[in-house]
Amino acid sequence: MGLLLVFLALVQTTLASDLRVFQVAPDLMIVVTICAGMAGGTQAGAWVGFWAGLLADMFVTTTPVGLSALTYCLVGASIGFVRESFLHDRRLLLPVAGFAGTAAAVLLFVALGDLFGQSQLLVGGRSAIIRVALVEALWSAVLIIPVGFAYTRLARGSVGADRLGPGTGAGTVHTERLVVK
Repeated sequence: MGLLLVFLALVQTTLASDLRVFQVAPDLMIVVTICAGMAGGTQAGAWVGFWAGLLADMFVTTTPVGLSALTYCLVGASIGFVRESFLHDRRLLLPVAGFAGTAAAVLLFVALGDLFGQSQLLVGGRSAIIRVALVEALWSAVLIIPVGFAYTRLARGSVGADRLGPGTGAGTVHTERLVVK
């Protein structure tokens, strides 16, 4: 899992930052967080979200370290909770979760940033925040298929995943929950 997060962080900073639509680049770290929540549940979503967010915070210099980690942890746990509690298996569920989770992550990031005194996040106004949330969410809905495929393959083979038991730890994947073809 650690190698996947580092690989995605490198892709995020080298390639994905140049793939801008309306000046908005995709966020691969939230995509892998949503995949973890969808595949492994609440705990996996929270753990992967925390580490993915912390790794993303290392590359963002305009906000305090931990803001992305807190945001992604909350989104990953929420996606995992909703998946475990309410949702049934559907083929189109993964892109919908990617869209909704990313939009929620952008809005939560801005709200928490404002709460912690990061007023520069609100400079563009509501229309800019909505534009960023929608474009990032569309990016995630598309990119979640290949990232979800990679996540399920790597999580299934994680060291110690079989010893963790169902629903515990970031390495646990319930393959019946996430169908990626």
